[in-house]
Amino acid sequence: MDISRCCACALVLSGALIFVLGGSWGEVAVSTSPLSASTTGSVALAPEPFHCPLAIKDADIVSPFGQRDVIVASTAAVSTAPKSEMHEGIDYSAAPGTEVRAARSGKVIFAGFSKMYVSRADKNDQSRLVIIRHADGQSSRYVHLGAFRVRPGQDVRSGQVVGVVAESDEWVAPVLHFEIRNIQGRAIDPETVIKEVEQP
Repeated sequence: MDISRCCACALVLSGALIFVLGGSWGEVAVSTSPLSASTTGSVALAPEPFHCPLAIKDADIVSPFGQRDVIVASTAAVSTAPKSEMHEGIDYSAAPGTEVRAARSGKVIFAGFSKMYVSRADKNDQSRLVIIRHADGQSSRYVHLGAFRVRPGQDVRSGQVVGVVAESDEWVAPVLHFEIRNIQGRAIDPETVIKEVEQP
């Protein structure tokens, strides 16, 4: 075989390849730069919003988040004395038996009784409490329930019934106490969070 002829063929083929890659055929461009982290990383999904735990439009909030004065029965006399406390959630007015729904998807980490939310001086009463931990580490709490509809360890979806409002409570009318806590366990104002996600 003629070596000069083989070299000529190789040069022709190389030129054709250079033409295809560097020319305008199909506007093909070859990138030699590395992919950026934002391109190769996982797609960031927007967090699931919190919703009102009552399926009632414009549910009435009778006690907002923040410092408040409560009336506690005196043990020494029938008179009452005001007591200042930090209210770490919001209280919705609701009729007994009203369904309480998960404000967000997550896992039930507690469904039982607690004295934490009793304001009476004797602290003899216990409130039914459900705590749901969400995927981002935040949690929501549902207090003053008359019955449970979930159990510890159960996965729940947003809007799923977790319990019903109790027949009576510490206030004149039954309420649902609702809390949202961040990943550090600090209470945040649920009204603010719900308003943010419901704005158009």
